[in-house]
Amino acid sequence: MTGEFTIEYVELPDGRVPAREFVDSLDDKAAARIDAFIQRLGVYGNRMQGKFVKKLSSDLFELRVKHFDRIFRVLFFFQPGMLIVITSGFQKKSQQTPPGEIAKADKLRKVWMKYRNHYAGSQREKAAILEELGL
Repeated sequence: MTGEFTIEYVELPDGRVPAREFVDSLDDKAAARIDAFIQRLGVYGNRMQGKFVKKLSSDLFELRVKHFDRIFRVLFFFQPGMLIVITSGFQKKSQQTPPGEIAKADKLRKVWMKYRNHYAGSQREKAAILEELGL
């Protein structure tokens, strides 16, 4: 298989994009480093070295990014057709990936799988999706 993977972000019904919000909240150099790693993930995908990508569950993976003394994680999953969908990100402060972050990424994955970022319906229906997510 040759070619690059397409990178897509989970978008919520209200237009927010959790992973981009996380990256954009960081200082410019840290954000640029994470974006560079995401771009590299798009090139190498499931062939990216194990020290940068770790499998968290049957569906979720984390991209590991170190910037000086800070460690960041970007959670994502693969889809057929060379697609990588990024769910969320966080700054790692402990050895283990927090279960709450994995649960959040899994909820976002399920919402993406159901709607694929295309939310039809009323504002009430969109609000119900957000409420179900707890976001």
